[in-house]
Amino acid sequence: MSKLSYLIKRISTMNLNGLKKRVKQVRKITGKSSLTILLDMAVCAVRYEAGYIDYTIFGMYDMTHEQRKDILTRGKNTKYVQALNRKEYCHFFNNKSEFLTLFAEEVGREFLDLNHATPDDFLEFAHKHLIIMVKPEAGLCGKNIEKIDTDDYDSCVTLYNTLKTGGQTLIEEVLEQHDKVNKLYDGAVNTVRMVTMLDNEGEPHLLYAAMRLGSGGAVVDNFNSGGMVIPIDLEKGKLMGVAVNKKGEAFEKHPDTGISFNGYQLPDWKKCCTLASKAAVKVPGVRLVGWDLALTPKGPVLVEGNHYPGHDIYQLVAQNPDKKGMLPVFDAVVPYESLKKRK
Repeated sequence: MSKLSYLIKRISTMNLNGLKKRVKQVRKITGKSSLTILLDMAVCAVRYEAGYIDYTIFGMYDMTHEQRKDILTRGKNTKYVQALNRKEYCHFFNNKSEFLTLFAEEVGREFLDLNHATPDDFLEFAHKHLIIMVKPEAGLCGKNIEKIDTDDYDSCVTLYNTLKTGGQTLIEEVLEQHDKVNKLYDGAVNTVRMVTMLDNEGEPHLLYAAMRLGSGGAVVDNFNSGGMVIPIDLEKGKLMGVAVNKKGEAFEKHPDTGISFNGYQLPDWKKCCTLASKAAVKVPGVRLVGWDLALTPKGPVLVEGNHYPGHDIYQLVAQNPDKKGMLPVFDAVVPYESLKKRK
């Protein structure tokens, strides 16, 4: 897709209220007029394939051309995904039960698919696991995920029918979280996002890692569902800098637990890296994946894999004082220019 085509497509699907909100936000920060901001947004859209959200959350309004060209924008991230991830293999990631089956060794927990399970199967599972996690088979951003105590229901058959009717057909054993992660926040399974890419020889590379944390009583850690995200030092496995939520608010300490973030050491980091590299080569037709790992007392396990990893957590203003973009990191493994030659 050409830059002009990308711009036309983005304009046709644009949320005008969202655009107005972002312009107002940038105007408050920079003091520039709305027209000046809109024109600069248009320049960034054409030249760097950046949406108005990219422009705002990455601070592109306060960057030079050299800094802007290194930002991994929505358009550039999409090109990587489309070039490296073949659609015929994405079902392993779209279908959660398929994912859990294929990566059974790496997920390390029992699960049940109600689309293929009888009420008796569910009864047996519920007797073994009184507390369960229920999820929709296909869902995004942690929506409709619940932790359920089966004793709160009159009968397992009633719960079985309720879950099937509501589309929450994937049942999983609740993961026990490592004490060091519980100290940060124990209301959710706080996952580590690790982004891997296979190079042209099929070798895995770890590009980025971040800790996603729940807050405010939320049972999910997803950035788009009220959670926070903080980068991880790839070599040491330590949290770096501040955590940021979707609103752009930055936190040096967790607002619920008071634990300081910067320098906090995560457990079993080398095992996390090994697990992500092992998972990355299992579906060679999907070369760019965002893996979500849970840290348990027995070691890290996979929660899920995302064949369209969101780019919105990579270069957030509060976490990127040097204004360095992620594109050179991706480019070092698979050159961005080579994507244009791919069909």
